[in-house]
Amino acid sequence: MTQPSLYWNPSSRDWTAEATGAVVAVPAFAGELIIDPGAVAEASRDFGRIVSRRPRAVLRPRTVDDVAKAVEFCHDHRIPLAPQGTGHMTHGQRLVEAGLAIDVTALDTVHGQGPDEVDVDAGVLWSDLLTVLANAGRRFAGALTGYVTISVGGTLSAGGIGPDYKYGAQIDSVARIQIVTGRGEVKWASETEHPDLFDAALGGIGQVGVITRAVLKLAPVPTAVRSWVLPYTDSAAAFRAMREVNRRGALDELFCIIAPPGALAPTPTFLVHVGLHEYGAGSASEDLLDDLDPQGPVQEARLDYVAHVTRYSALMDQWRAEGWDERHKPWFDVWHNDAQIDGFVTETLGRMTAEDWSLPHGKGFVLLHPHRAGAFHRPRLRLPREHPDGLVWLFDVLNSSPADPEPGYAENMLVRNTNWLNAARAVGGVSYPIGSQRHTPDDWRHHYGDTWSDVVRAKMLYDPARILTPGPGINAAVS
Repeated sequence: MTQPSLYWNPSSRDWTAEATGAVVAVPAFAGELIIDPGAVAEASRDFGRIVSRRPRAVLRPRTVDDVAKAVEFCHDHRIPLAPQGTGHMTHGQRLVEAGLAIDVTALDTVHGQGPDEVDVDAGVLWSDLLTVLANAGRRFAGALTGYVTISVGGTLSAGGIGPDYKYGAQIDSVARIQIVTGRGEVKWASETEHPDLFDAALGGIGQVGVITRAVLKLAPVPTAVRSWVLPYTDSAAAFRAMREVNRRGALDELFCIIAPPGALAPTPTFLVHVGLHEYGAGSASEDLLDDLDPQGPVQEARLDYVAHVTRYSALMDQWRAEGWDERHKPWFDVWHNDAQIDGFVTETLGRMTAEDWSLPHGKGFVLLHPHRAGAFHRPRLRLPREHPDGLVWLFDVLNSSPADPEPGYAENMLVRNTNWLNAARAVGGVSYPIGSQRHTPDDWRHHYGDTWSDVVRAKMLYDPARILTPGPGINAAVS
């Protein structure tokens, strides 16, 4: 099918199919530039269903050259643009008003795989990639997020946090990336080639370019994963157990789901999940759980690797089939250092309402992810100050609204998030900006702290027109 010619009208700042003397021809693309109302409407929302911003058109590229042509054109004409993956952020981070949305999921090729690395397009879904790798006896060397039906490029733009507490974020297991800068230049970046761009793009929320391809580090796939869920009704005992698991380092996975009061006990129950990757026929040592002192029956499972890492994705896919996508999801996500996490979590849980716990429908999670601070190496993912041998903790309240929320639900939750973040910052906490926060320019300057000058320098070098990914509001903070 031949795509109709489109033009850019500088006076109306919109695309048009009418050729007049006032318009500028849009480059020819191997993929599609779409102004269909349905596609534009879909590109105007994200998973949070709180913020809506309507682009003028959607590009579904077939090649990286398509992306480069589009970005260069937008740079020249000062058209804002944003790359879009599966849209799993919740407060408009991927959205662009009156500009161009680039559907990166259209780039979905696995280009090559060896024993130590795999080369993939940014639109490849982790859920597809992990199966391809497992069939070849390999796995991604870093952590996989709890929900894996999301794009590689999307998580590399955010950071990507999973239960593999020894290895940092997903961006810490990336060898190289291909990126189209805000000038429309295609560059490869790594720790040795354009290292400033590498640092600025990974975890950089789309501020210096569109990630189009990534070379990811690999490791052997386990023959099976043996896992346990240890319940604690006393928060101090739960934190003590998680710190002990980290100290020993014998287990491979560690995270915690916090169940609401009344679900399993009168008070919140800390369900500490630990996992061991098995290789070969050997069974796990029976002393792995010694002195962890769970306060209830321990659940145990042994699954193949793919079934293990997709178990919560299956649950969330079921929720999505039941209409979860359309609910408001005002997620709260914050990092804390080891000294402050116990008090902050305990105090926050004590203030949480049924709505915060996603009750009565139950379609939400409250999570804790402890990680070794020294495993994180990419500077755009901001963390609390902590000794490299210490722990940093990600605390998430991933709640969702009722199917028919009361008026004011979303606004009340956004106010809650502001208040919680202010309380977290007062004791050294740092936002993980995948959630629902109304960050002001001052908030972004505070967020990046003593690295703010690096953020501005990279922005001026790689996106001088400040067209890239306006949704988070970082563009407005750069002056």
